[in-house]
Amino acid sequence: MKKKNLKVQVAALAMTGAMVAIPMNARAEEVNPASAATTGTMEAAAEAATGATTATSTASGATETATAATETGTAAGAGTASGGEESVVTVEEAAVDSGTTAPNNVNTVVSDDQKQGTDISTHVDITRGGPARPVIHVDTTVTAEEAKGEKTIAESHPGVENNVITGLKNKNVVLQGDLSIKKDESTEAYDSTNTAAHPVNKEDSYSLKADLDVSSVTNAINASAGIIPGSNDIFVNNLETGLRSTFTLGNDVEGSFHLPTDLEDAKKHYELSSADGNPMIYRINYGKSSFSKKKVSLVMDLDLTQMTPLAKQGSDENAANERIYGKDPVTGKPYPIENFNPSPATGRHASTSVFGNLQELINKSSQKIQLVMKGLKINATSSNRVETETETEKNISTEGSIAGTLVGYMKSDLKYVYATGNTSYVWGAVQNDAGRDKVSGQGNDKVLLTVKMNTVEPKSNPVQPVNPVQPVNPVNPEQPAQPVTPETPAVPASPTNPSIGGSSNGGGGRSSSRVTVSTVSNAPSNPGIVLGESRPTASTPAGEVLGENRVAPVAEATEEKKGAVLGESRPSVKGVSDRATVATGDYNFTGLWASLFGISLASLAGFVVLKKKEQQ
Repeated sequence: MKKKNLKVQVAALAMTGAMVAIPMNARAEEVNPASAATTGTMEAAAEAATGATTATSTASGATETATAATETGTAAGAGTASGGEESVVTVEEAAVDSGTTAPNNVNTVVSDDQKQGTDISTHVDITRGGPARPVIHVDTTVTAEEAKGEKTIAESHPGVENNVITGLKNKNVVLQGDLSIKKDESTEAYDSTNTAAHPVNKEDSYSLKADLDVSSVTNAINASAGIIPGSNDIFVNNLETGLRSTFTLGNDVEGSFHLPTDLEDAKKHYELSSADGNPMIYRINYGKSSFSKKKVSLVMDLDLTQMTPLAKQGSDENAANERIYGKDPVTGKPYPIENFNPSPATGRHASTSVFGNLQELINKSSQKIQLVMKGLKINATSSNRVETETETEKNISTEGSIAGTLVGYMKSDLKYVYATGNTSYVWGAVQNDAGRDKVSGQGNDKVLLTVKMNTVEPKSNPVQPVNPVQPVNPVNPEQPAQPVTPETPAVPASPTNPSIGGSSNGGGGRSSSRVTVSTVSNAPSNPGIVLGESRPTASTPAGEVLGENRVAPVAEATEEKKGAVLGESRPSVKGVSDRATVATGDYNFTGLWASLFGISLASLAGFVVLKKKEQQ
């Protein structure tokens, strides 16, 4: 990709042709009062030239004074960061010698950073030696679209007169530029991204370069030499020129330009230089420039201190032996510097303030310049997102754009023996077609560059677990011992009913048989039975003896009781009738009979005691 510094082109254009040779856009407010005065009816050629020179010089001196004051004020107020969402940083820089530069009002004349194409306005009229008549009148604009073809200015604008300026091809009067990028301090070549977006990553810092071709300024100046015969002697004064280049990170780029801490830091990270080896005639005015994270705006002034010695031009017989710019190689003494703003102290135009010297200055200066910005950080991009996946990771690709602009102007007043006029050029650079960005630069003329970021993310695939250890089968638990089946108690024998017999004397005596009681051989196996729990119901309501048909309890396989039950181990008493058995749960009736026996003894004892007392 051809790298053409937008900024340099603008500067060269401004210095060269616009001011002297080609009167451009002459606005009433831009024409100096001194120049206006020279357009009146001309008197003697010498008187007219002298008067015009004096008036012009006075105006130029005033302009220089105002410019110096303005620059000093800017420097004094620098070094601060303005508040707001996007803080702007400025640095302090002392004003330079006004004799080595020219007034620069680029921020007023070209307020739009997006300006593209070239505005041309040149007016030169004969004002002496006959009726006033125009020599050349050109007011036209060459657009970015027109600059792509091979047509001339006159062919593209039928209403414009055909002359030495309109005979130029449109593409030859428009500045061109291109952006490229590389890693800071890298030995790799700058990539203009004309084939693909440039890969970047957030860990590195980058250098952004703007390549500008300003040869269109030289083309216009050289064409202007044919306006009037003897153009080398046309006086040029009230020269103004300046450039401004702006670089902006797109909304799809998260990053930051370097923010300088002082003047030296700014010079280290933002540099303007020649790309073709010829001397530079513009410099960055750091005091008028501004720096923020997303946008950098660099203002460039005319700088005549770097120009090498040039032979003086003009019809003066001694001109060929005189030098301007640079230093005497023998004595080291500096030659005069011509800035085409003669001092009013001379009372006339300086002999070097002529178009011939301006043309020589422009032709011998750099035609290709470059502006390098170091320390650019790019943290993320967001456009044109593309995702690709493998078994283990996801790759995310995104892009973002960086834009560059270059605008500038040059204007001056012109005067010759019999003619006066003015000229003005306003420039806005377009993208160099050979270096057009492959992504964002298609279908437009903007100076753009696309960067690309790749992010790799591991895929969150679940980790396959190691085969778990199979649990050991538990040992079969020991079966609890079966409880011993309790012995079933013997069922008592049914009692024998007593027989009642009569006597021979009519029943005077009763004979009875003793009832035989079969005792239970075993104590109850369930000592926890509650009194009367299993008492049977009499089957025969009439005449049944208590306990006659009692069913023997069946032993239950229940949990062994810990507590002892009353009478559990009471010994059995034989000879007791089953009919007298009380349902106490004690099938031996031991306690019952013991109680009756005790009561009988107590009663007998009591009876004996009472008898003894009665006998006494």
